Amino acid sequence: MFTKVKRKKKLDTNKLVIASHNLKSNALKNLAAALTQKVGYHVYRVTPDRILNRRNFTFLPGIDKVVQLESYRRASVCIPDFSLTRSGVDAFDCKRIVARALTNASEGRGITVFEKGDPVPYAPLYTAYIPKKKEFRVQVCNNEVIDVSEKRKKKTFEQERDAYVRNTANGYVFCRTAVVEPDDLRSLALAACKAIGRTYGAVDIIWNEKQNKCYVLEVNSRPGMEGTTVEKYASAILAGLEAEAGRRD
Repeated sequence: MFTKVKRKKKLDTNKLVIASHNLKSNALKNLAAALTQKVGYHVYRVTPDRILNRRNFTFLPGIDKVVQLESYRRASVCIPDFSLTRSGVDAFDCKRIVARALTNASEGRGITVFEKGDPVPYAPLYTAYIPKKKEFRVQVCNNEVIDVSEKRKKKTFEQERDAYVRNTANGYVFCRTAVVEPDDLRSLALAACKAIGRTYGAVDIIWNEKQNKCYVLEVNSRPGMEGTTVEKYASAILAGLEAEAGRRD
């Protein structure tokens, strides 16, 4: 009796895969679905070790906020003053200070805002609080700005708000209508991504009206992708791969 040997399916290196260490991410699922619809075949989500010479777009792990800030300072990217020690906050030229108990978190988790001169809580990171008239999220992909949105108060939100933390829990949402961009917004977003060695990311930037100046807060390595955002990322990824193929030819 002969045993039938199952042949391995030949790997098609021309087909695109999305690589990430977090395959359960809803954003990654949304992106894979959008790309599948555009290219006409199933775009798989794989871990980086399973790329296997296939065309790919890889989402790298997030970068610690301390590492980001140190990179921005070396690259002369405009950021708030920061310190890793309690005594370092004495040099801040501001009225309020942000203590960050977590350096790899989102949605304001681990943040405490206190007045300068008050007892300084223990934290691994302190940043000067910059009063902001506006806050933006600039989406970058393949070293190009593909989307800009502004964080605004949700009109139907009636609960008590935290005046210093603008997140979903406090009734803030990102809007694309009637966005007036500061002159240096896009160039600053691109500089921030370059400083940390990334070609993509969701860059959070605030604008101080009195100074007419933008400050980078951080680059999110895992951009929230839904609706319009995911469609723009899918189009930008495919355009980037086509441009790369054209350069090789």
